[in-house]
Amino acid sequence: MGRVFDFAKRRIAGYIVFWILVLLVLGLFYGNDRPAQAGALFVLGFAFIGSLLFTRRLKRKQRARREAREAAQRMQQAQAIQPPQRGPSPHSTQPTKQLPGR
Repeated sequence: MGRVFDFAKRRIAGYIVFWILVLLVLGLFYGNDRPAQAGALFVLGFAFIGSLLFTRRLKRKQRARREAREAAQRMQQAQAIQPPQRGPSPHSTQPTKQLPGR
């Protein structure tokens, strides 16, 4: 839970900083030119959505790698815990007598 929560906090803080910077840049470069501000805001919004999708894809790949690594570790631990295989018991190596006719 800690890893997910920390990542979520950093991501939200990153979004807030990003959009504050976007609004500052729009105000500085485009001043009172509303159509230019709207166009720039549209382009930046489109790029932002693209980055969100890319981040989701990277997180999905990272999660798959982490799950595969954890599964491999569990397999190794399970193999280490298993008792050693025993050979056949000495009682089963003696031939059994078969009755004739059966």
